[in-house]
Amino acid sequence: MRKAQKRETLECISSLHQAHEEIRAALRQKEYETARNMLCECQEFATVLGESIEKAEGEGHSTIAHMERYCETLFQVFKEIEIGAGGSSEHKWYKSLRKQLLAVENSVKNDISVKKEVVFLPYKVSMWDSLESVYLAAREDPACDAYCVPIPYYDLKVDHSFGRMHCETAGYPENVEITDWQEYNLEERKPDVIYIHNPYDGCNLVTSVHPRFYASHLKKFTDLLVYIPYYSTAGGMCEAQSLCPAYLYADYIVIQSPAFRAYFDRNLPDRKFLPLGSPKFDRVVNYQKSGVEMPEEWKGVLDGKIKNFYNTSLSVLLKDTEATLKKIEYVISCFEGREDAALIWRPHPLMESTLQSMRPQYLEWYRQIV
Repeated sequence: MRKAQKRETLECISSLHQAHEEIRAALRQKEYETARNMLCECQEFATVLGESIEKAEGEGHSTIAHMERYCETLFQVFKEIEIGAGGSSEHKWYKSLRKQLLAVENSVKNDISVKKEVVFLPYKVSMWDSLESVYLAAREDPACDAYCVPIPYYDLKVDHSFGRMHCETAGYPENVEITDWQEYNLEERKPDVIYIHNPYDGCNLVTSVHPRFYASHLKKFTDLLVYIPYYSTAGGMCEAQSLCPAYLYADYIVIQSPAFRAYFDRNLPDRKFLPLGSPKFDRVVNYQKSGVEMPEEWKGVLDGKIKNFYNTSLSVLLKDTEATLKKIEYVISCFEGREDAALIWRPHPLMESTLQSMRPQYLEWYRQIV
């Protein structure tokens, strides 16, 4: 049972205790019809509550047996009042109802374990590695129900209005179970923890996740919102990452080490920061253990050659777009026709979207290089 469900169940039982007090008062005033009506209401309420518990915990759970005995006691008291038993039975009836309801309450507290619902909201499949190891750990935890819900995002036009919508559900590893974002109702499910890797809400100039998934909105439906950066770094961070909208709503921000706290806005409370490393490194470690299959189309290009890895970022591209594209062309040209060396180029996943939104005059040039 979810934590919120258990809390609501105990609140319902508290309401039944209050109803017992009102039934007791009615009996003292010899208002037997009122007492019988309230007993019927308690019976209906308890039946619905029992069905809810059975749905969450399964048929035959010990709490259900206690609930059935409580319902039997309600019916017995109703029958005794109906046949006109004397007012001297009032205390006995109240004591019997209280005893059975306390048994239900104690069973809910002690026999029903709490499972946390944890949901991960990636938007770019290429950035899934920033959440993956946490998802896998949550999925293996018997006290957790873990969901991966890829969320839609929009390309932004030159005027920063929403353009084409995307929702990337293909390309995830086989051990990741995907849930459709339109079928996972945050408002109803109220997950215990939400993990995100997009910190920008509506402040990105290139893409925007669907406004329904802005951190400012997500925080309304969870007790714990956690941001894990989609990037990793060998040194510092760009100034633009020091304060993003999600930081204000996140309960925790995961950072690679304590030293990285200094790169975030100093007005953010230190308690938000968890120096736990990065799931991106976890994936590399796991690949070292299990290996990863090289794509077939790479083998003929890379076999027997010195392999060079070339990573290009957005910050340099935006600083001087023309010079950056010329440099990329030059680097690639250095490997053309080489029999002893090969190049693996990894552009930033948002490079094309960034050009389309912020430097559209260079977009066709970039596509020709690709």
